[in-house]
Amino acid sequence: MNAERKTGEIELVNLTKRYGETVAVAGVNLTIPHGSYCCLLGPSGCGKTTILRMIAGHETPTSGDIRIGGSSVVGQPPVRRGTAMMFQSYALFPHLSVLDNVAFPLKMRGLDRDRRHAAAREILSKVGLERFAERLPAQLSGGQQQRVALARSLITNPRVLLLDEPLSALDEYLRLRMRGELRRIQREFGITFIHVTHTQLEAIAVADMLVVMDQGRIEQASGPREIFDQPRSPYVARFIGGQNVLGGIVESVADDITLLKGDQGARFAIRTNGSRPALGSRLYFAIRRDRVSLSRAVENETSSTIPNFVRGTVHAIEYQGSYVKVTVDVPGLEEFVANVSDGAYFVDPLEIGQPVLANWKMEDVHRLEGDEQASTAQPRLETALS
Repeated sequence: MNAERKTGEIELVNLTKRYGETVAVAGVNLTIPHGSYCCLLGPSGCGKTTILRMIAGHETPTSGDIRIGGSSVVGQPPVRRGTAMMFQSYALFPHLSVLDNVAFPLKMRGLDRDRRHAAAREILSKVGLERFAERLPAQLSGGQQQRVALARSLITNPRVLLLDEPLSALDEYLRLRMRGELRRIQREFGITFIHVTHTQLEAIAVADMLVVMDQGRIEQASGPREIFDQPRSPYVARFIGGQNVLGGIVESVADDITLLKGDQGARFAIRTNGSRPALGSRLYFAIRRDRVSLSRAVENETSSTIPNFVRGTVHAIEYQGSYVKVTVDVPGLEEFVANVSDGAYFVDPLEIGQPVLANWKMEDVHRLEGDEQASTAQPRLETALS
């Protein structure tokens, strides 16, 4: 058993998939370590589901290679790859009991009734459903049906479990419960999970490896904390959410501090970590929403001479429980948000339409890579994190 489980590493080597003139996946290179929980995250049409289907054997790569445990699986049927796939719809048989649904893959492999039922009962106990073994799927809640589908996927002891939007059919309460359950089960079984989603909070909550994609390419692959705190590009910062993206023209560089002039006259100070950007070049940076402070602006007050201040008008106020999300209209910016702790906010609440000053510490600024064209691109609205 342990020897088999050492073979769950996934390697994608120059993986490409074309549909006619359309490139769905463009030369992807990625290694997913054995036993990790990896999320492929991106907007619709970015290539994440196509990658999942190629690993499963439901799509054939146009070029490149897919290796599981060091061996190429391109051309092999799904049953020989050591993978199992959990579909978005769960695809349970409505006329079969929970027990027979879970045991079905073993029936297809020729195991007798007693052996497959014993194996099914064992795995149902691990997902907490042993007492529902004789029920039909229609007699279960959405979360219970999901766990049945998960148990059925795991009964063949796969090296890799592939999950295609596994939480999308659940309501918000169940999604919160089941994402923790998925993580618990992955750790208990110790196999590689590859989970496709377009929901940022879901990916950050469950993954220990996060792969952010756009237009068939990987934008950044790392741990969720690093991607959230240190996004590589403006696209990743905007897509993951929780960050404000700003930019400006380099005015001066001295003692590792670069001064920028924003498009609307605001000035920004950032650390460039030993590099010396050219005067007149444009740099972009991100500041986390919860690192932004807001204060009421005095009429005719100017902040253009003080670094890391912007002036704007409160556009929207949303109470989020532990914090208040304040959206500020800042000239020249697509969006600017401050997440203010509830305790601080309600000491002196703001009103929509009120002029405010937003500021932050230089130490909280994260410099971004990417050119101006990439930096101004906006993720699609359906993927934006609230």
